[in-house]
Amino acid sequence: MKKIIAVLTMVLAFTVSANAQDKKVSSQDAAQKDITALAAKVTLSETLKKDLTTLMVMKHDAKADTKLTPEQKVNALKQYERKLLSALTKEQKETLMKDPALLKKLTN
Repeated sequence: MKKIIAVLTMVLAFTVSANAQDKKVSSQDAAQKDITALAAKVTLSETLKKDLTTLMVMKHDAKADTKLTPEQKVNALKQYERKLLSALTKEQKETLMKDPALLKKLTN
């Protein structure tokens, strides 16, 4: 009986540990969520989606980079915002600017 309880405790401990590690969101997943939110608001071509996904992955990697100072992260995020806006057409930019919450989510 003691062995069964010990085995069940070990299985439960490993399960909890594995689930805790899964909580981290990868840069790719975060970028996909950003692009999905943007695509819901603005019509995007498949090529533009791929390009913006790459840009968003780079943004999330920069945010997670522990080697960068807070100033460097702010500068990097401003650059990513400029790149994002430069990739959009005038109409797409106007639509995005009308939703400041989405813009903030995409650029911060």
